Amino acid sequence: MLTLLAALLYSSASGRAEQLPPPKNVTLKSYNMGLVLEWDPPQNSTGRNFKYSAEYKGWSNFEAECNGTSSLSCDFTNSITSFGTYTFRVRTELEERSSVWVMTEEVALDKITAIGPPYVRLLSRKGEIEVDITDPVLRKSDLSNIYSKVSYVIHYWIEGKLKKEELRGEQRKVMLQNLTPKVCYCVQVQILLDDNKTSWPSNVTCEINTNSDEIKPWLIAMVLVVSSIVTMVSAILIFLVVMCVYKVIRYLHPQPTLPEDFKQYFSEMPQSSIFLAMQNSHQPEELYYEVSIVADQEVPTSQLDLQDTECLKLNT
Repeated sequence: MLTLLAALLYSSASGRAEQLPPPKNVTLKSYNMGLVLEWDPPQNSTGRNFKYSAEYKGWSNFEAECNGTSSLSCDFTNSITSFGTYTFRVRTELEERSSVWVMTEEVALDKITAIGPPYVRLLSRKGEIEVDITDPVLRKSDLSNIYSKVSYVIHYWIEGKLKKEELRGEQRKVMLQNLTPKVCYCVQVQILLDDNKTSWPSNVTCEINTNSDEIKPWLIAMVLVVSSIVTMVSAILIFLVVMCVYKVIRYLHPQPTLPEDFKQYFSEMPQSSIFLAMQNSHQPEELYYEVSIVADQEVPTSQLDLQDTECLKLNT
């Protein structure tokens, strides 16, 4: 009995002697939907060529991702999905010996990942600044497919001033209006995901605002009033000029008028007996005769000579 107990104690002691120290400072790092497990080598490991194995567990059992690697990290990005929860573990290995597994907590990739800053480009035109936002490139999918709501928080201010204006929206192209011309404005954008997660803020980008080509409303009203007055005055002047020209023409070329005697005569003509008789008389019946036109017949020359000879004889 004592011999068996001693054998068990020796076996346990030898097992502990063969077990390696585990990795230290095991952490998960996720950036733009990528996920990497990192660790530090065990204490007092100088000069020892440790190897490491890392595994992950989704719905069922652990699956190996990195086996016998000398690296101090393991990339799980291509083996996991954007959704779901996972547990990760790593251990130290040297020849036939290994350490205990060091496990992480159960995590969801879309919850723990850090979203990088968006890229911001500014363009000033007509007194306004256009903010063009480009989402960061993710290692898996894109923001609109992972998060149900993606919006943008835009902060802008005059360079050198502390007061900042805020603008929120879901569009990636936004116009900043009511800006002062010839003034340098700075912009910084941050992405808001599902109202509770934010990206890293973008770099501060500055742009000098241009002059505005927009016509002010009061200037438009003034132009309308002035144009109306000019139109009215022009119409009156044109009317007066036309009347003056008409009077001059009438003066130079007066309209001929009939003497009063002629006017009275012509006005009384319809009452004269001759005119009334002509109006009441019937049209006389016209007489005509039938006329026939007969064409002349040509007389032969021999016959004309014979007639001339006879006429000479008679005269003789």
